Amino acid sequence: MNNKEAIIQKIIDDANTVVNANIAEANDTAGQILARAQRQVDKFIESNSGRTDRLYQEALERSQVVANLDVKKLLQGKKKEIIDMAFDEALGAIKADKKTYLALIEGMILSCCEDGDEVVVAMEDDKVITKKLIADLAKKSKKSLKKSDEFGDFKGGVILSGKNYDKNLTLELELSLIKEKIESNIDSILFGE
Repeated sequence: MNNKEAIIQKIIDDANTVVNANIAEANDTAGQILARAQRQVDKFIESNSGRTDRLYQEALERSQVVANLDVKKLLQGKKKEIIDMAFDEALGAIKADKKTYLALIEGMILSCCEDGDEVVVAMEDDKVITKKLIADLAKKSKKSLKKSDEFGDFKGGVILSGKNYDKNLTLELELSLIKEKIESNIDSILFGE
């Protein structure tokens, strides 16, 4: 199993653990909602003994519908949290291997840079993506590049700030594009749905 597959498997395993805990929590919440509804129904039955059977059934059905909707909302929220967490972990995994991360940054810059671009980096990458690295890439590309003195508000990757337009090569954007492409498969990958 290579690094990429190990990272993906780790993300999937972690996500499945969190999913199972969240499902248990959601089921517990649903049980509490149903128990609360049952208590309300029982009080109602005592005070309306003549119409109890019909009203009991209606109240129970309404409570079940509301409980199911609440559980679905809770699960959707938790799934989104898990998916976001998985992609945050993927971003961390990409940056963890400095050599591979630098190769990725170099490839991104070399494939998209234009003469005169200024390379904006994240503050946490200031010591990784150095002025020397940018100067070396400028020589390789035979284009005028320089590292910006200002930092970008992102976690990884770069922004190439050009004369006419900027090129967003941040890891957040790249991962969000991947997430959009595989979004329909994410539920089945992570949650078996």
